[in-house]
Amino acid sequence: MQKDVADVVIAGGGVIGCAIAYFLSTEGMKVVVVEQDSIGSHASGFAPGSLNPLRLPLETMDIMLPLSWRSFQMHKVLSQELKEETGIDYHFCPSARVILAFTETEAEELKLLADSQQKQGFEVYWLDRDAVLDMESRISSEVIGAVCSEDGAELESYQYVLALAQAAEKYGTEIRHGQINGLKRNGTRVTAIQLPSGDIACERTILAMGPWTGLASSWLSFSVPVKPQKGQVLRMQVSGLPFPYTLYWANHYITQTRHDGLIYTGTTHEDVGFDDQPTEEGRDSIINGLLTMMPSLEKAELVLQTACLRPLPADGLPILGEVPDWSGVYLATGHWTKGILLSPITARIITDLILKGCTSIPIEPFTPARFTSNENWRLVSHMD
Repeated sequence: MQKDVADVVIAGGGVIGCAIAYFLSTEGMKVVVVEQDSIGSHASGFAPGSLNPLRLPLETMDIMLPLSWRSFQMHKVLSQELKEETGIDYHFCPSARVILAFTETEAEELKLLADSQQKQGFEVYWLDRDAVLDMESRISSEVIGAVCSEDGAELESYQYVLALAQAAEKYGTEIRHGQINGLKRNGTRVTAIQLPSGDIACERTILAMGPWTGLASSWLSFSVPVKPQKGQVLRMQVSGLPFPYTLYWANHYITQTRHDGLIYTGTTHEDVGFDDQPTEEGRDSIINGLLTMMPSLEKAELVLQTACLRPLPADGLPILGEVPDWSGVYLATGHWTKGILLSPITARIITDLILKGCTSIPIEPFTPARFTSNENWRLVSHMD
């Protein structure tokens, strides 16, 4: 009987797992992706697909900005590569980002943010109230001003994940349906991943199961500090001219997709465990935010309400790299709301670590080993 063997087994068929599979398979690695449900069936497939490399929590801005910006640049190249590889057009399109302020405090914070990013060479600028309303008359007249950046893009998230998966399969990746029960090891080295259907022998395993990655803690004897956080999104039909930008205010956003013309608006940040059901409370909260930004959308028609679970890391930073006290087991999780944006750079990092044992991309702030120190890491304030 032939033994089931792979060079790398990836646990998780979301955007992170599929991106890593694509990058590894183009390097000639024999990759198996194991997904319990279906490709892109959770947060990856329901995300609005709005790429904003400059909109980051203030607490993690300095650490995350280089990673975020580099990944955004990779998206521009990847969108052409994947279309050529698969024929799938996931509607990658550059668009402006506009962050609104409705109070003097919000305005001062945004001006400081713009000033800081301008000093780093980014094209970010402040618009006063009149300039905002000249740009878009549908924005509430209560607005004080806004920060605007041209460095952003939109894509259709499910089609993006599908393109990654199909391109990976083209290079030999095998995608399987199954539930992983655990890992086998010889000393510190992983030797196989366990499925009900049988083991897959491998020397390297990547755990990219989003908010479910924390469930692997019992396999690893290492506490993976990731928990689920629910986010709800509304898709709405609106009349009038299209939106050539994405609007933000506080936790809310409005973005319009190119493929179906619907606007996506959200979101919520709910710590409710693995409950992924949409709620009336979530809907009402999102609509209140929508109407604060654009009261004229009160007659917009609700087409679909979705909810999904994001992987919320304990300190607000992605978790990327080899698991302490294991050889050949890697974590790629904790991207919170930035999984789509950070998928190319994550795939590059993990591929480098597997093929070369190192990466030129600075990853010290993101390694799992940071959670083995005696320092007290905490949930950053925007996640409390």
